Amino acid sequence: MSKSIGAGLVVLLLAGPASAQSQGQAIAAAVLPLPAALRDGAAVVRINAAAQPETLRNGTNGMVCIADKPGDAQFDVRCYRESFIHVVYRTFQLGANVSSPKVAAEIAAGQLKLSNEPTAGFRCLGPASSYDQATNSVTGEGRCWESMHFPFRTAREVGFPDMSEVPENLRQSVPYVMGSGTYWSHVMIEHPSSNRGRDHESH
Repeated sequence: MSKSIGAGLVVLLLAGPASAQSQGQAIAAAVLPLPAALRDGAAVVRINAAAQPETLRNGTNGMVCIADKPGDAQFDVRCYRESFIHVVYRTFQLGANVSSPKVAAEIAAGQLKLSNEPTAGFRCLGPASSYDQATNSVTGEGRCWESMHFPFRTAREVGFPDMSEVPENLRQSVPYVMGSGTYWSHVMIEHPSSNRGRDHESH
């Protein structure tokens, strides 16, 4: 009996640090899109099977990052202001993408509240292989970008070209507007394709 209890304690002792390290790594990856100065203060959540956010870490600076979904084919982490993140949560709950008519309809009906204040977003996206856990960086086919959201404003109103006006090969050097005139209208600022590690601060 004592051997059995002792073995159980060994398993618990070994499992505890591994679990904590796993959550720590998930948090480090989740805040990767942010400028270094914002990472330590950002809240981090994970979307559960019911499409609800579960808190991995509380924040202090108003930014909320969504951790990568483990076990799928993508590496996808994104961060938004707390005043905007509930709109992103709703897209998960509807099983829709962020520019879905379903989301727009709920906003138009007043069911989903949307602030018209400009707000920033940050995201890294690519195949699962584009995230290097050892260096906490995005490599290869992974892309990182930031966005400045101006709900319902057009490209001309905010003073940037529309996405359709910028050739794809220039989009990493010229900011452009996606979703012009819609609730999801935002200026896209793509980063050059390169490794992005924990200490990378250029935005």
